Amino acid sequence: MAARRRGMKKKRSRKKQGVSLINLAETFALMNVVTQTMFRTNPIQFVMGDPGSARMTAAGTNTLSLRELFRANQHSSGADTYSTMNVIKRNIDQQWISGAVQMVLIPVGFRLGKGVARPAISKTNRLLNKSGVGSTVKL
Repeated sequence: MAARRRGMKKKRSRKKQGVSLINLAETFALMNVVTQTMFRTNPIQFVMGDPGSARMTAAGTNTLSLRELFRANQHSSGADTYSTMNVIKRNIDQQWISGAVQMVLIPVGFRLGKGVARPAISKTNRLLNKSGVGSTVKL
């Protein structure tokens, strides 16, 4: 049996990895599912706000933005006033099935897509490394 090494191991220096555009797209797709299910809006409108987001639409759906989450009462329709949590609860109750299915299928689809496109992704990343931006961005 070999003698055990004593002392600290030297840490390997690792090349910085770039931001993966495919992973960013997957994250945005998942964020879109969450904001559509809970707030009935897309992530950009959720953060930036939408001028018409504080109203009920003709179909009776409610949209919320980040700014509106901090208000106690959101929507009034005649004599009815809905709290923020009631609006979110109603949105989830109406759309939870499609949201759950998409939260499962999106990662599976991206994994399959990456597997199929692996040769093209590798070639593109090689070209990005040769051009000098490979440490910042990758596919």
